[in-house]
Parts: sequence; structure tokens; C-alpha cells
Amino acid sequence: MASCVALSACGGGGNSGGGHPAGGSTHATVASASALFSQACGACHTLTGHNDPRHQGGDLLVFHASRAEFLQLAGEMPMRRPLTRRQLEAVVAFVMSVEDRR
Repeated sequence: MASCVALSACGGGGNSGGGHPAGGSTHATVASASALFSQACGACHTLTGHNDPRHQGGDLLVFHASRAEFLQLAGEMPMRRPLTRRQLEAVVAFVMSVEDRR
């Protein structure tokens, strides 16, 4: 999956707290989205900037896409438990924030 987040792994509607996609503080939001990425996307995707043959979905930092494209792709990713809209949005925001720091 060229973008598990896409990658977009966050469903549910609306925002709460501080305008952050998953609500709450920025640190808590990042930690939560990072854990969600690891759990929902980490088996197939990495965020290292290098593709790894052990991760069939590839590295998402080398997959440059818009937020909308990531959300669409993430919603199409095969997962044991589908993510809510809110979760997809949080994962996509997390992946894009990692990409922005590079």
C-alpha cells in the first residue's frame, strides 16, 4: 500500500481540544498518532526515508502525496480493523509532520 496512512488512518468526525486532529495536546496527539501508525501501518510501511524489502507497502517518506491523496489511499489500505475517519486524519497528519521535519 503506497500509503497506509494514506495512509490516512483516522476516522470519526469532528475535532476536539486545541484544534488537533485527535484532540488534546500536541505531544499527546503526536504520541497517539505515532502509536496508531505503528499499529495500523507499521507492518507494511516505514517512515525512514528508505524503502525496505521487508515492508511490502514501502516507505511513506519517499511517497510524496497531498493530504487528500494520503487520506484517500489510507482509507483504501487493507487493515485488520479499519480506522475511523478521525484516526485516518491523525495518521496522515503524523506522516506529513515526519515528512516536513526532513
